[in-house]
Parts: sequence; C-alpha cells; structure tokens
Amino acid sequence: MPTSKQPSPLSPTVPMVDTLLAYVGKTANPILSKIHITRKGNRRYNPEDILLPEGFEAEVVATGFNAPVHCCFDEQGNCYVSEAGHKVDSKPRVLKVNTQTGEYETFFDLPEERWIKTGAFTGACWHQGRFYFMNTDTFSRLGEDGSIEDLVTDLPGRGDHQANYPVVGPDGKIYFGQGTATNLAVVGPDDYAYEWLRLFPDFHDRPGADIILTGQNYESQNVLGSLRETVKTGAYVPYGTETHPGQVIKGTVKCNGSVLRCDPDGSNLELVAWGFRNPYGVAFHPDGRLFATEHNIDERSRRQIIGDTEDLYEVKQGEWYGWPDFAGGVRLDDPRFRGRGQEPVIANHPNPNPPKPFATFDDHAGVNGLDFCRDERFGFYGDAFIALFGDIAPVTARSPSPRGFKVVRVEMNTGRVFDFAVNKIAGPASKFPQLGLERPSHCQFGPDGALYIVDWGQIQIAPEVGGIRMPLHTGALWRVRRTQGPRGEQPQAPREISYITRNAVIYGALAAGVAVGVGLVRWALRARR
Repeated sequence: MPTSKQPSPLSPTVPMVDTLLAYVGKTANPILSKIHITRKGNRRYNPEDILLPEGFEAEVVATGFNAPVHCCFDEQGNCYVSEAGHKVDSKPRVLKVNTQTGEYETFFDLPEERWIKTGAFTGACWHQGRFYFMNTDTFSRLGEDGSIEDLVTDLPGRGDHQANYPVVGPDGKIYFGQGTATNLAVVGPDDYAYEWLRLFPDFHDRPGADIILTGQNYESQNVLGSLRETVKTGAYVPYGTETHPGQVIKGTVKCNGSVLRCDPDGSNLELVAWGFRNPYGVAFHPDGRLFATEHNIDERSRRQIIGDTEDLYEVKQGEWYGWPDFAGGVRLDDPRFRGRGQEPVIANHPNPNPPKPFATFDDHAGVNGLDFCRDERFGFYGDAFIALFGDIAPVTARSPSPRGFKVVRVEMNTGRVFDFAVNKIAGPASKFPQLGLERPSHCQFGPDGALYIVDWGQIQIAPEVGGIRMPLHTGALWRVRRTQGPRGEQPQAPREISYITRNAVIYGALAAGVAVGVGLVRWALRARR
C-alpha cells in the first residue's frame, strides 16, 4: 500500500528553478489572492497577413470571443463556437454564429456552479438532433427541455489536462480523448503553479490497466505544507505519497492519457487505447481509421525530458502508447533525450515497443483540434488539417523561436507535414507587427466545404496568480475558402524572428525612447536658463 510519510526537514539549498514559481506563489498567496485584475484585449484583424497556398483565401467570420476553444455544426449547417472558461473572467458558454453575417447569440450558458476555473469546457458535437458537450470531467447533453443530462461523470480531468471534445464515430458511438493529470505521472510543485493541486490535493493519474511500480520517488519542497520541509512522491499516487518496488496500481476504464468511447446515452463506456499524454483532438479519416493528436512532454516537474515532439497517432483498439515511460515510442532513458527522472516508473510495460507516431511536429507546437477534408472541391481530400496552438514559453518550455501558431496539413498517404495557414512572420499576431492568427485551437470543415479556424486569442502572464490569464474579447473565428484557379501545395515560407531578437528590438526601442526623452528634458532645462 502507498505510504504518506511525514515531511523531512529541508536542507539549505536553493529551490529548483522549474518550481520556483510555485514556491513564490505559495509564499505570496495571502496577498496575491486579494488582487483581481480583469484583462481585456484590443485586437485588430487583417486576413492578408495570413499566408496560404495558391487558390485559397482567408476571411474573418466573427470576433470578440472569450477563449474560444472549439466549433461544430448541427445538421442544419449552423455553427456553434464553444468558449472554454479556462483562466479567463468569463464562464463557459456556447455561441450560435451566423457564418454569413458574423453575428452571434448565446445558445448555452454553463451554470456558475459547474464552472471549474482550473479546468475547461473543451467542446461539443451534435448527434441526431441532440447537443453533447464536455466540461472538464463530465460528459453531458442538453435535454429537450434545456436541462443538463450528465452522461459520464468522474472522468479524471481536474489536473493539467481535461477530458477533451467529443466526436461521433462511424459506429454511432461518442469518442473523446482524456488528458493526463501531470506531466509524467508524478504530482509535483509544478502542479501547484498550474493552480489545481491546492484545490484538489488528492488528485493524481489513473492507469488503464493494472501496473506494477518500480518504486521511484521524487523529492520536492512541500508546497502543500511548509517550504522548509520536503516530501517524496511516487507515480500514480497523491502528492506527498511514497511508493515501493512491486506496488500494484489497479487499472480503470476512466483512466488518464486515453481515448474513450460510449453510447450516446453515456452507457457502455469503453477504453479504446491509453498511454498517451494528452490526446487532445480525435477525428475519423474518411476510410474509418481513428487518429488523435498528442501534446509532447513539458520541460517541468520532477520528471521531464527535452527532445520530445508533438505527434499524430493512429489509434488502435487495446493499444498502449508508452506514456509515462516512452515518448514517440522511445524510452525516456534513451540517449536521444535529455532531462531528469528519465528512469521507468512502470515495471510491467503493457507493450515494450509502443507504436510510433504517424506524423510528428515541432516540440511545444501545441497540436490541438483536427479534421479531415471530405470535399473534393476544397482539395487535399483525405488529408488532415490540424490547429497548432503554439508554445507557452517560458512556462512550459524554453523555445528560442515561436513554435506552432498556425494550421498545418498532413498528407495522409506519406505522413509529411505542410504549412497551410501561417502568419507572414512566424508566431502569434500580438507578438509581431501583424494582424493575422493568434492561437489556432481547432479547425473544422463546414457544410459549405470551407475550413473554419477557431482562434483562441491572446495569453498573458499574470504575476498576481503566478500563472497565465486570457484577456477578454480577443478570440475569433476565421474561414478559409477555395478560390478559382490553380491550387498550390503550401504557402510561401514565413519570416522567422527569434524571441531573443524580438525582445532585443523591443527593449532597444524602449531604451532609445527613454534616452530621447531624457535628452529632451535636459534640453528644455538648459533652454530655461
């Protein structure tokens, strides 16, 4: 059985860098918790700042959303945009959008008591005239009288990642991905910085089958107690709980890092596959194969690696894909990776050779929602179109230049990845002199054959909470249409500017401005003499 030991005195060492934010946040929390800042954005748009292949054009459909995360269409062709309610001063809601005029109205407001502010409303779907949606750890549908019917509850979605948006499979069942609670199966101070550990101190990852632990434990300052003490935490157990070699953790269908399915009424919940980190987007290819996007391992926590990639996997029934001891089908202790805590935490890997990804993407590019083209008129029939949300440096990585912030196309007969919609300067619109995409969160083909892109909007560092927050009204819905004439394979390459260069230019301009201002003041003072 796991044992929760008494904390040990802390040796006089400097706190580890990746958890410094959590330690500072814990120390200052009594003061910072009294501070509330409402962030509002001011965003403009110019579709011409988005590069596309020849034969396509982009346009803005609607703007002013609050952290929009997903869109779907009903059987009549109406568009519904879901707002996540994730770290933003606006609770989750679903907006019915007129894609011709850009006007929208509230279709559904999530009740205040269901809003888990460290979680997220991740998306919705329509099936046989009924509206289904996912909110953090609960799969629900709207009743015919407008009431909420909870279909699947107690999903393990209150950690780093939530239960993700639902889709309808060719078998009529509902499929969705379920993310992990942690970076690599061990709850740590980084999860305190993610804000959920202080609210749900007993939460941790759940495996999809019985596993035997190696007994590895990881020491950290005690963020749930005194920072002058340390605790040790093992894999698949609550924070501050040690494990021992040979310890068995029972598996469950409602497990983390999985793809699940159920009947439309929530019955017959089944585990399709597990061993993912965060299978964010799931979609069926026109030939019936199931695919899922997966976020790579972050550079944080007691267990972390550098060198992982974002992936697209073909999901096969009953398979285990390697998390938390493999990345991209390769063991974490392989020399190609750098990091710490790379030793295995599971002694009986369900598959010693987990499947390799179908396609890979830049690390921390943020592979989110995807859809497959089913319209020959658009072109690229059967190819996958994937929204790349973009990195969140320096919170989860130390990326030298922007990763993601675009929509890509995966050629399904080769696995090759091509840019499809990307800003003229690679990176989010708010960080460079451009008015294009900010953070694509989802892409979906509409009944008109066009590709709709949900743009999450801006993210800001929020010192008062020791984390991030989303400014209001900076989200948007874009549309890419096929035009007349030849069709190109990919757009021209964008300009690339590193974060270091960008910051140097900004700070240099500020310094020059200050110098000019000081010079003018001195000149004015001399002129008065």
